[in-house]
Amino acid sequence: MSKKAFKSHASSSRAVSGPLGGEGAVFGGSSGTSAFGAVPSSPLSYVYEPPDLSGFSDPNVGVAFKNLQKKDGTTKAKALEDLQSYVSSLGAETGGVEEAVLIAWAKIYPRSAIDSSRRVRQLAHTLQGHLAISCGKRMARHMHGVAAPWAAGKYDNDKSVSRAAKESFERVFNSEDKIRNVWRLYQVSMLEYARDVVVKETATTLSDERTTSSDDSSAKYWRVVGASIMMVTDLIESISAADIEKCRKLLIEFLNEEKLWRLTSDSDAFVRRALYRLLGTVLARYKDTLNSSTISTSVILSGLNTTQSGSAFDYAKVLALLSIELPDVWTTYYPGSGKKSAANRLCQFLKKGSQGGPPDFWSQIAALLSNLPQSILSKPVDTESDKQVDGEKDSPNPVLSALREGLNSKDEPRANRFAAWDAYLTVSDLALSSSPDEATRRRIVKTSVLPILAQYVRPSSDSSRWVTTVAQGQDVCVRACNQAILRDAASFEEEWNALSNTIIEDLKTSLPEQAKDYSKSQDSFSAEAYRWYCLQAALLEGNGQDIVGKIFEYTVPSEISSALSVLQTRNGKPYGAAAALETSIQKLPQIVLGDGACKAEVLTFVNDMIPNLLLSPSAKCLIRILNHLEGSCDISRSYDKCIQVLAETPESAPKSIALQSFISSPSLAITDSLFAMVIASLNQAMKDDDSMSWNLVMAAMSNPVAPESLTDEVLAIMTEGLSVNSKTVTGLHGLEMTIKHNSGKMTEFARSPKGSSLLSKLLLLADSPEDRVAQRARYTSTAIEKALAAQGGASQAASSLIEIVNTGLNTAEAASLSTEALVAQARKVLGNSSPHDMPTMVQDLLPDHNQWKAAMAPFISRIPDPSLAITNAFGGSMSMISPISSTAVKQEISRDGDGHSAALRIAHYTTHLIKSTSVFDSATQEQKTTICKYMALFLQLASDNLSVPVSMPLWGPNDPELESEIVDFVAGAQSLLVSWLHSRDPSISEIVSEAQKQLLDASHGLTPSSYYSGRAYSALTAEIAETHGPSVPTNDADLIKGLRKSNDAFVAAAYLTSASESEALFRLCNYLLTDLTGHEFLESPAEGMRKLCLVGCVLSRAQDYVNDIPQQRLIFFVQHMVGQLETSVSSLTVAGGQIMAVLLFILPAVKEIYGPFWSAILDQISKTGAQAELYALHASLKLLNLLRKPYILESNDDLLDAWTEKKMVVTKCLADLLMQLQGYPDDSHQPRRIVNALLKRQLVGLSHEVNVEVQDLYGVIASESAALQEAAYELLHSRIPANQEQVSIDKALSNEFVAQLPEELVSLILAPPSMTSMAEHDFERNIPPSLRSYILSWQLTFDHWEKASYKVQVDYVTALKEGTYTQDLLDFMFNILIKGRQKPIDASKYDFQTFGLGGDQTPEQETHGALIHLYYLCLRRLPSITKDWWRDSTSRQLSMAVESWTQKYISPLVIAQELSVISDWAPSQSTADQPMTVKVSPSAREITASIPIDEQTMTIAVRLPPAYPLARAEVESLHRVGVAEKKWRFWIINAQGVINFSSGGAGEGNSIIDGLMAWRKNVTAAMKGQTECAICYSVVSADRQLPNKKCSTCKNTFHSSCLFRWFKSSNSSSCPLCRNNFNYS
Repeated sequence: MSKKAFKSHASSSRAVSGPLGGEGAVFGGSSGTSAFGAVPSSPLSYVYEPPDLSGFSDPNVGVAFKNLQKKDGTTKAKALEDLQSYVSSLGAETGGVEEAVLIAWAKIYPRSAIDSSRRVRQLAHTLQGHLAISCGKRMARHMHGVAAPWAAGKYDNDKSVSRAAKESFERVFNSEDKIRNVWRLYQVSMLEYARDVVVKETATTLSDERTTSSDDSSAKYWRVVGASIMMVTDLIESISAADIEKCRKLLIEFLNEEKLWRLTSDSDAFVRRALYRLLGTVLARYKDTLNSSTISTSVILSGLNTTQSGSAFDYAKVLALLSIELPDVWTTYYPGSGKKSAANRLCQFLKKGSQGGPPDFWSQIAALLSNLPQSILSKPVDTESDKQVDGEKDSPNPVLSALREGLNSKDEPRANRFAAWDAYLTVSDLALSSSPDEATRRRIVKTSVLPILAQYVRPSSDSSRWVTTVAQGQDVCVRACNQAILRDAASFEEEWNALSNTIIEDLKTSLPEQAKDYSKSQDSFSAEAYRWYCLQAALLEGNGQDIVGKIFEYTVPSEISSALSVLQTRNGKPYGAAAALETSIQKLPQIVLGDGACKAEVLTFVNDMIPNLLLSPSAKCLIRILNHLEGSCDISRSYDKCIQVLAETPESAPKSIALQSFISSPSLAITDSLFAMVIASLNQAMKDDDSMSWNLVMAAMSNPVAPESLTDEVLAIMTEGLSVNSKTVTGLHGLEMTIKHNSGKMTEFARSPKGSSLLSKLLLLADSPEDRVAQRARYTSTAIEKALAAQGGASQAASSLIEIVNTGLNTAEAASLSTEALVAQARKVLGNSSPHDMPTMVQDLLPDHNQWKAAMAPFISRIPDPSLAITNAFGGSMSMISPISSTAVKQEISRDGDGHSAALRIAHYTTHLIKSTSVFDSATQEQKTTICKYMALFLQLASDNLSVPVSMPLWGPNDPELESEIVDFVAGAQSLLVSWLHSRDPSISEIVSEAQKQLLDASHGLTPSSYYSGRAYSALTAEIAETHGPSVPTNDADLIKGLRKSNDAFVAAAYLTSASESEALFRLCNYLLTDLTGHEFLESPAEGMRKLCLVGCVLSRAQDYVNDIPQQRLIFFVQHMVGQLETSVSSLTVAGGQIMAVLLFILPAVKEIYGPFWSAILDQISKTGAQAELYALHASLKLLNLLRKPYILESNDDLLDAWTEKKMVVTKCLADLLMQLQGYPDDSHQPRRIVNALLKRQLVGLSHEVNVEVQDLYGVIASESAALQEAAYELLHSRIPANQEQVSIDKALSNEFVAQLPEELVSLILAPPSMTSMAEHDFERNIPPSLRSYILSWQLTFDHWEKASYKVQVDYVTALKEGTYTQDLLDFMFNILIKGRQKPIDASKYDFQTFGLGGDQTPEQETHGALIHLYYLCLRRLPSITKDWWRDSTSRQLSMAVESWTQKYISPLVIAQELSVISDWAPSQSTADQPMTVKVSPSAREITASIPIDEQTMTIAVRLPPAYPLARAEVESLHRVGVAEKKWRFWIINAQGVINFSSGGAGEGNSIIDGLMAWRKNVTAAMKGQTECAICYSVVSADRQLPNKKCSTCKNTFHSSCLFRWFKSSNSSSCPLCRNNFNYS
């Protein structure tokens, strides 16, 4: 605010203070005076005396009150919020705010309550309520000043403000009696407030025109005035006449204030509405207090002439009330005449219409005109001032004309039309009843009533002012006709006959089929005829039915006859005539069929003509005519003939239309030929998706009388089509349309046996890869489920879904629903089930024992793969399964579309349902036990299939993506089972215990099922023991003792592999070892194998037992077992493997015992080959690994001697094994992978002893086993560098010798793996064997550089240049590292200076690290080839990306390595014949080379760019001495060329060294034979030149500069030495 404005405000504030600072007049008082003259003292005026703030105890409250006096609305709102917080913070015990605050607030509140800011007003009312509640009765003394603005606030035109005022008011006065008492006690204050607002206040007194715009000032003024008037209205309505007597005089004074009633012509609608409501209330209760003259002048004379937009309804209502309560205001007290007459002003008002008012406006107008004094209506209108609409000057009633103009106003809402015409007809009836003579009535009927009829029947743009609403047009027209019949029947009959003739004429002249607007013409006439006959039907039900009946009996037959004639002569093409005929028969049967001649004519047409017109455009109407006549006339002959005609007619659109009409008719239920036509149309629709055929089918499905056999047949065909690829989409289309047309028949079919597969097929399609099919299937299935629930309740829908779920669990077929879909349906059932039904639903949804058993049977009856003995705790026990118990022929496993078996489906469903819902909590104990038991069994089967694919075909052939999903699922199922095992809930523990018992009971026997049951029991028990400790049954001494002789091997294995250590278990182990020591396997192999397996099970749980067993017993046992291996048991069998497995536990305890058995054991190991059982091979390799451990090998001389003797045989066996196993992939074969890893470990540990041909190992690099690849790599990696020393010697001895890379190795790097195969491979699982082979082969290629001489390295580079090996490698690696990625791989995360596969990295990270390492080697070993590839790259984007990536990650290390090599080489150059000083600056990436010449030095610098070696090294001159610039430049270029374009390009600093050597060679050659100048005795002159002038006599050379100085100083041109004449040129 400007300073000027501030001063003005300050002076205004002072103006309301007395000379002593006292307050001005209080609220409601008269204007006071001051030393500065009279000033207004209104509590609402913006000029006021500020309240006294000196009595405030809290200064923050004073600040808030000061802010309330500011002009800015935001500031005032913030102040009110602060005050509200202050009031709320005061407790009830404090008694509320202090008195000074209340006094100040009483002065501030009235102005805040009418502030221009909505937020300020809202907060002011809310604060007033809080203050009143806080202060209680103390507020009463101030209520006279605040009651009126508070009450007026309830009528603020802003809803949020009025709501705030109302809520705060009702919060304080919380009953009707209290509110009524407020009105009664403060009625004087309220009336005075309203009077002062209306009489004294203006827009300029309420707002400061300096800071408020005129629009805002006016809006504030109108809001205050309107609210005050509405407050008075509520006051009058709220208190009784007796209570208001004490202020009656004040009320009369207020109501007779002319300024109040002049507000009727105010521009603000809110004020006008408030005033009209006040007037209505006063007329109802105190009309005697009103001044009729004032009311007539202001409300009628001025009001009728004022635009009443926004208040028209209230105005019309109060005018109607005035015409009843004070009719004299229209006549006696009305001051106007002539153009200002009441009739004139009223007509002007009516012509404006409702002015945006509601439909009730017109009902008030009707009431007004009905009660208006007759003298007003009978007065003529001044036509000069009130111009009438063209064509209405002859209207006998100007009021009716004004009404028509008003209701046809362009601003009149369409929703008001019916009410307006209703009011119009009310007024026209009033005019007709009050007309004095018949001629006048006839004129009114013809000009003001009957035009409604003509316009309704035949709409015309020339008579648009007679248009009625479409919806209620007939009702308006019926009322108009009845009015005309009652008042002037002759005029009505005349008009009706004319309309009938016009309709006949329209019928005959309708456009032919060839015309452009043919359809438009026929449709228009059809609509016209429909309105015509519907109107007649309505009139026949009215009061004048006798009169109209006679008229219709004359007109209708002629219309029927004309229609029949037109249809016959024009072959049914004018379908408007057929529509008229149909409507007449339908609406007026008593007239059409009541007339004998007319009926006969119609029946003749029906029987003779309709069959011939079935293919005409009138077919639909003609067939409906047959339906209308059925029952009242015999039309069977026509019907049969029509069906015959359609059956004989070829397929066409007209036939389809006619047939559709017949199928939609009730006759469908009795006509077999229509049945066949529907089925034929359905087959055509399913084949071609033909819309016409679908229309016929849907017509039948929509027909309520269609037989059930037909609808079931139709839906069965559609359902069957869902399973046929070519009909899937059309079948879905048909089902969608059926649901829309008749969902009831669809649900009936879905509940029937025929439709039992419908929902399941839809749900299967919902998982279709085609989005369009899946979306439509989901929509259809959801719609059917909703319909089932709506018709049969939730139980019906649930039963259907449960049946679908159980069908999906019991079968695994290509058409079976996915388990995800089954889970979704189960969840849907559970979500819609009540708590009462939940147990039943759960019992139906969870698979029972029989379902589990049937699904698992094909798998638990299979003999497991023998190699799986390596991966489970039962070990060799697997071999004890009786072959007789297993089916000779494996069952064919049925699978679903995803390749899942029933067992996998049921496990997948159960796991996901339990994890995603609370279904397990509601299951019975029996169900929970069944689930726990079979889930444990399933996990054993799944584990086997994951270890050895297809060994237990729970899912389809090996698919990496499918296997990844299965692994995740199995992990989830495992975690679910473990959560039950770890639970401390007694009920869960009981379930698990029962499952253990059932599994152990099922372990009896030697069947595959007993084997898997035992494994499942062992896994459960071991997991429980690990969590909760050993249970009592696992330490049962008697049971353990009995296992020694038990034939139930799997029960014993299950028990022992999960048993905890105990004395009984130790004794059993002793007994078993004793028994085996004397056992002959040839006599009883099964018994020996059983006991061996039991020993293995015991020692796997308690390995320390061997330390407590007498050593002698162990020695005897070892000697006997080794003897059995030599004589009775082959080490290649599972039994031999089991013996070696047991020896693994025993041998550490007898490691210090000497004996020949050590040599025998090594002999048995060396006999093991690829032909051995995998379990035996695994055991022998583990045994070898044990014997090679230092703590075993070095503790026994016999073993050490035996190893020394047998080492070569064993390593030969291992090498042979490597070659034999390379053809067996182990990527998905876990046992073979374990064996290969063990073999690799042995070969790497014995790499120096393994005697194998190098070239044979390259084939293993290409094998499908990662372990074997790495084993071959390690063997080659240890040999290749050593071989390079001999190659280097051969190269040095013979210049003709050319070093070559092995052909086998070159074949491996010939081409990289395809990018397609890389993209398809799952790198989360492993590195593809082909990629691993390629990487290892390149690493071996670079191994040839190690310990090879420079010349040999050059030969290798040359060999690689002969092909595109390196280029293919670089293309491949950067396709992976850079190309196709948003940003290149961050090489800083990898230690790429060293090579290694494995470790903690993921396969993808291993690949990236290996490729980066190879690129690093390419830059070091093959810089020239790498630069050529980069320079010749056709992709500039790739070239730039490689350069920046190399510069950022690789180049720094390559440069450091190069500089390190040069630093190591530099010292050797200072002692050469021509010494050269080489200095390396790593920080500057620079090498400087200097050669001393005389007393000066020649110096060059080699600078390596940041992207070296991709970017070229630069050679610069630092100091040139004794050589011409041209020659010096040549030397520089030559050195740079050697560095950057070395023919060998073998790297490791050699190119830079070659460049420096070339430069030194040039310098040495130039300095060779140079002698000192005989004048200066220096080789190099001051100007850095060599002696270049030679004496032809003495042959001495001189510097040209020295010789010139000599000639000049001696004044002679003779030689300084021989004094002969010197030929200078």
